[in-house]
Amino acid sequence: MSIINALVWRGTGLNLFSFSYLVFLPVGAVLMGFCAMSGFYLAANYFKFPARRIDFAFLLLVAVAFVLQIFLGIYLSFYFMGKVAHPSPDSFMEFISLYVTRVKHTMRFNGHTEDAVAAGEAGWYLLMVQLMALCAVARTIYGATDRRGNAQWESKF
Repeated sequence: MSIINALVWRGTGLNLFSFSYLVFLPVGAVLMGFCAMSGFYLAANYFKFPARRIDFAFLLLVAVAFVLQIFLGIYLSFYFMGKVAHPSPDSFMEFISLYVTRVKHTMRFNGHTEDAVAAGEAGWYLLMVQLMALCAVARTIYGATDRRGNAQWESKF
């Protein structure tokens, strides 16, 4: 999913992960998170794997790693376009800081598009909302498998 996001971003300039509705509803993060973490649910049901608490910790780790993969994909796109000379962990962390605070968001009110505005320091709060949405997705996927490895909403016929 992070590769698809990077390719769409490079081709169109649209970051699917950061798409949100009414600023604080991170629709893109939720949809991409479900796609990225659905493998756990499918494997748990297929192999009748009983989910444990350590698996929930693993899903939370996957959520954080997914956010880093999203930023890494965009960072590497800049590198391949020649905008970053030598990739390094320090320049990657600086890139995350600049991207979160200086990326411009476009808002629509009553069908009219307003000018793009940089998020500034509020970008960190928007990133926190996206990360919390991914953690909620991880909890939902973990909760979808009960102790026997069956989905809770499936009928028991």
